[in-house]
Order: sequence, then C-alpha cells, then structure tokens
Amino acid sequence: MKLLSGPKKTSYAADRCSRLTVTTATALALILTATINSPGRSSKARDENPHPKAPRFISLAAGSHHVCGILSSGQVTCWGSNIMGQLGNGVQVDAPTETPVEVIGIASATVVAGGDVHTCARLRDGTVQCWGSNRFGQLASDLPSSAEPVPVPEITHATYVASGSFHSCALIVSGRVYCWGFNKSGQLGGTSEPQSEVPVEVRGVDHAVALSAGGSHSCTVTTNGAVQCWGGNFSGELGIAVKDTTSRPVTVAGLPPARSVAAGENHTCAVLRNGQIACWGGNATGQLGSGSTTDSAKPVLIDGIAHAASVSAGHFHTCALLKGGQVVCWGSNTNGELGTGPKTGSLKPLTVTGIPPAMAVAAGDRFTCVILRNGTVKCWGGIQ
Repeated sequence: MKLLSGPKKTSYAADRCSRLTVTTATALALILTATINSPGRSSKARDENPHPKAPRFISLAAGSHHVCGILSSGQVTCWGSNIMGQLGNGVQVDAPTETPVEVIGIASATVVAGGDVHTCARLRDGTVQCWGSNRFGQLASDLPSSAEPVPVPEITHATYVASGSFHSCALIVSGRVYCWGFNKSGQLGGTSEPQSEVPVEVRGVDHAVALSAGGSHSCTVTTNGAVQCWGGNFSGELGIAVKDTTSRPVTVAGLPPARSVAAGENHTCAVLRNGQIACWGGNATGQLGSGSTTDSAKPVLIDGIAHAASVSAGHFHTCALLKGGQVVCWGSNTNGELGTGPKTGSLKPLTVTGIPPAMAVAAGDRFTCVILRNGTVKCWGGIQ
C-alpha cells in the first residue's frame, strides 16, 4: 500500500517519489455519484435515456494517490493519480483525474484493491486482474506497466485480493494465500527472490478467511481468529517483539480473536470479534490511537470503540466504521484526512462530522473516502 512521505522510509522511497511527482494538488472533498468517462459511450445512447439511474457504489479501495470503487453493476471506476495507468482506463497521464473513469473490460468485480501505483480486482468467477505499474512484478505480468487490466496467471479460485505498496496477494477458496511482486522484506512469504512476476504460495498460511497487504508486509486472519503477518517489521507491524523482517508468517501475540485485519504503511489494525479495535506497529503520528506516539509491537486496544464494523489503515492515519454508520479517525492530519476541520493530528479517535451514516471507509495516503448509505462516495483530505 504505498509509500510517499513520513517516517522510516525504505531504501527505494526516493526512487519511487521521483517517479510519482504530481504537480497539482487535488482536493477530494467531493460527493461522487458514479459519473463515468468512458470512450466507448456514445452521446446518442445518453440522449435516449437522459436521466438514467446512477449506479451505486458497493465497495471502495484507496491506493496511495488514487481511489477505486465497485458499482452495483460490477463495473469498477477509479479517480486520482494515473501516472502509471493505475486507473485502468487505457491511458497514463501526469495530471490527476478528478472524475471517475471506467476500468476497461471489467463488469463482474467483487473486490478491488489499491496499491501504490497499481490496482487489482477479484472477479465473480474467482479470477484476478491487475493494472498500473509492474516495475516489481505486482501485476504478475512481463509488461513494464499496463493501463488496462491484465489477468493474473494461475489464480482461478480467489475469494479476495489485496494490494500492498508494490506487491499483491490473493486468498483462494481453500484458505491458502498467494502473493507476487516486490519481496525485498519477505512480504511475498513464499520465496527468497527479490521479486516475483508469478504468484507464489505463502508458506505456513492455512485456513485464512481475511487478507490485507501493507507497505512491506502482509497479514491474514485465520478461521480461529488468529492474525498472522509476514514481511517488513521495521516498526513492529508484524506484532512480534523483535523488529526483524521474516518471510514466515508469525502469529500476533496477545490478540483476542479477530474477524478482519488492515495493513497500513508501517502499522496494522484488526477488528476483534467483540467489536473492539487493536493496532500495533509504527506510531510516529498517533496512527495506533493509543494516546502516544510510541511504536508498539504489541496490540493496543483503542479506547472508546466497542462496536466497530471495519477498520482501514492508511499511511499514517487510521479510520474505522462503527456499526451505526459513524466514522472515526485518528493519526496524521496534514491534509485534513481525519475530517475534523483543523489540520491537527489526533492521538485518539475523533468523530468525522458533517457526513450522513456510511457503509464503508477507505484510508489512503493523506485522504479518506466513505460510501454513504445512498451509494454515493464522499472524500476528504487531498493528494499531492
């Protein structure tokens, strides 16, 4: 999931930033109603039905500088940075795209996942397609990049897909996990090679039911509620005492049974089966919600959250959706990504005000988006 700025950059950060200079700051505080720019749609077709019912967003994913959503039709639309073709509409442009554009050739998506400069989707038939940058093999293709989706070979029974900064992973129906792309920190979990353009099975993962990929680590939740993580551990994001990277999945110690996990840039959070949220790893901007800025390799329970529906870990902030539709955020707020007005960070969860009840939340680099219950999307913060 993406690298831009902040503490503890890995060695490839400077090179990545040189490729991702976005010259225009783009405000994301918009209501998006699935207005699609598609070169294949004729004006005649629009004239015949001048007031079509707008498709509803049913799922949402935030990359570092772009956002993608699945519509009720199964199509995927994306907006934001498109410097490496991560919007999937057949073009690569330096300037951000503010209006959602349709991803070419996808009509049956069930899951979408945004990485740093690439995107992946799981389709209804269990296959996976990815698009954008392929510098490290994160598309599982021999192309340098692709501005439209390409199929991931050998993945035919996927139930979920996740995109990290420069790697991707798929959970298949048997409960096993396969990953591909960059592997400098062991985030692929199944090979010692620095990268892989073909999916490799993660050794030691079985009976997984949930999956997430972060900056340089990956995590799963097993059927018994245990959270297993592997890859980079520079800030304790694997949930083990020693800050060593490992390609072998390790179980997060001291964590009550979880039902979902969210891997951020250098921290990880989980929604527990009792409705609480626990976080661990990097905390320089308060993204753990612990009330301090001290990193923690041990899970820290977030005070005041007892009925969480989901959690999304961004680069240096975190947001949670509560069961009543309320959204709370904490951590860095340099671009207003907490949605609280003043651009002051918070070490504890703050309620996002001024939005109707939401049904999904996605945290990116320095922005946050939600799907409202009417199927539209609202975002705040910014990309730059």
